Amino acid sequence: MDHRSCDVLVIGSGAAGLRAAAAARQAGAHVLIVSRGSPGKASATVVSGGVFAGSRDDESTAGHLQRTLQAGRGLNQRALAEVLVEEAPALLRELVDWGFEGGFHNGYLFSGGRAPIWGENIIRCLVDRNLALGSEFQSGLAVTDIRVVEGVGLATGYATATGRRQFIGARAIVLATGGAGGLYARHDNPRGIVGEGYALALRAGALLQDMEFVQFYPLGIAEPGLPRHMVPPRLGDHGRLYNDAGEDMYEKYDISERPAAEKARDRLSQALFKEICREGRAVWLDLTGVSEERWTSDPLSASTFSTIGKRCGACRRPLRVAPMAHHTMGGVCIDGRGATSVPGLFAAGEVTGGLHGANRMGGNALSETLVFGKRAGEAAAEWAGAHSEIAIKGPGKFSITPANVPPAADAAPNISALWPRLGKILWEDGGIIRSRAGLQRALHAVAAIEEELQASAGRTAASRSARGMHIEAGLAASRLILQAALRRTESRGAHFREDFPATDDSRWLGHLRVRLSKDGRHDWIFKKL
Repeated sequence: MDHRSCDVLVIGSGAAGLRAAAAARQAGAHVLIVSRGSPGKASATVVSGGVFAGSRDDESTAGHLQRTLQAGRGLNQRALAEVLVEEAPALLRELVDWGFEGGFHNGYLFSGGRAPIWGENIIRCLVDRNLALGSEFQSGLAVTDIRVVEGVGLATGYATATGRRQFIGARAIVLATGGAGGLYARHDNPRGIVGEGYALALRAGALLQDMEFVQFYPLGIAEPGLPRHMVPPRLGDHGRLYNDAGEDMYEKYDISERPAAEKARDRLSQALFKEICREGRAVWLDLTGVSEERWTSDPLSASTFSTIGKRCGACRRPLRVAPMAHHTMGGVCIDGRGATSVPGLFAAGEVTGGLHGANRMGGNALSETLVFGKRAGEAAAEWAGAHSEIAIKGPGKFSITPANVPPAADAAPNISALWPRLGKILWEDGGIIRSRAGLQRALHAVAAIEEELQASAGRTAASRSARGMHIEAGLAASRLILQAALRRTESRGAHFREDFPATDDSRWLGHLRVRLSKDGRHDWIFKKL
């Protein structure tokens, strides 16, 4: 048994976790950052578009707020949105001062990186900042449980290489594990982004909300054998989007907003899903007539020119495109300082819900990591300082029996085959277009996978293996998304029910929230605005 302790434990090493760690360390706390892989390398930050919303001009915050609320379709927690737009400009400038390689353009901060890892510069900058401040890192650790008792937390995890169990005691915990986009058959997230943080928070007693809102990006490359790069929204508008029958997608579905992949992201994704998955047609984006000047009109498009423009041949022939899961708007309920409903447990980034409402404005995800990462880190350090006289407890005080976990090599061989099945279930019935029959079918299919996993546990060590625990978390996150989508009998933002296509403010202007009951069931609550 390995046991160590710290003031503030940060779980996750994407931009939100790293910014939280830097803030906590600057406040004088002993900080430990843990992650499955090398710091930031498997995070959504690395493969993001590398674009932060928030101009250098502080007077533009009113416009930023208006666009954020419009995207959220009435469900943004306004107080969180106001904090984001007010504090983002200064924190973007601070990031540049710390050595971030990027520049401002038309009210956004763009990373100077390269596709598909535009966010690599963000991670490098924040890791370097934490190393300079003295934050500690531990890689190769998968956290499987967190508990907070009497103001002190304990995280249980295992070494991904050996399966050896480890316990980390902390006076405050910051959860920054990202979203769940990697659950879907088509996505642009790292594979490991499957909603583990939701399961951790729920078991710890935290309240979650808005789990039905999953954002899909419409213009993802769907060429066989090529990476699923995003075609930037403004670049996509310069080309012609059409199906096999030659029909213009914007005209056919009456989409006039521009950039369409930004301002009508939900409707365009629905249109392409109907064409591809319901009608069996291919959809093409023809950029062959786009001049190099237009290709390079903004930093993101310029970087894209050197990748999809040349490598994928988009300058010479039309590109096949299809939607893909991109971001989850729901997650752990927090206040303006990242505090959850569990005292001593904080959260930041995509694992949280409330800021974006029913849909997210492009560029806000990365700005959110800085603003609420900093706030959560500062609040966690303050909590740790206020409870410094309380002894950090070992696993025995939490009624946890130390035990090692068999390494992944010992897992049942069928576990790897379960992921594609789960992804297909969510894509077809729990994704862009939903219905009661489809969501119920998806929930039954998820339950069947869970039963298979439990059955294999009777014969092997599968359920206690690294891979077994990972898919258990993914299945738990899938159930939350499907159950929430089944309950919300309207369409709003990224959540579209073809059996309830209208938005219904009279019944559904509010948040679906969930916590675990004492007997381990999901206890759903609707909080009307």
